[in-house]
Amino acid sequence: MTVERRRLRRLDGFRIGHCLPADGRAETECLIWNHNEQGALLEFTAATQRFDTFRLRCTELGIDAPCRVVWQDGREWGVEYVEPSE
Repeated sequence: MTVERRRLRRLDGFRIGHCLPADGRAETECLIWNHNEQGALLEFTAATQRFDTFRLRCTELGIDAPCRVVWQDGREWGVEYVEPSE
């Protein structure tokens, strides 16, 4: 059984998000599996070259936040929201 280590419960997302890399690369779509006020679980449709920081946007979920990749497992990325100056 997996032990939940998050301090805040995640909310189901299952919506398309848009990642805008900080380094100027083209926008990339992702699937937002779940999210909370601290971060999100994203999945990409193909092997996406990792970018460490980006802005995640999803109007339907009210997300427009700078992010940092915390972990990556294949097409799935765990991200945390960060302050713009980080």
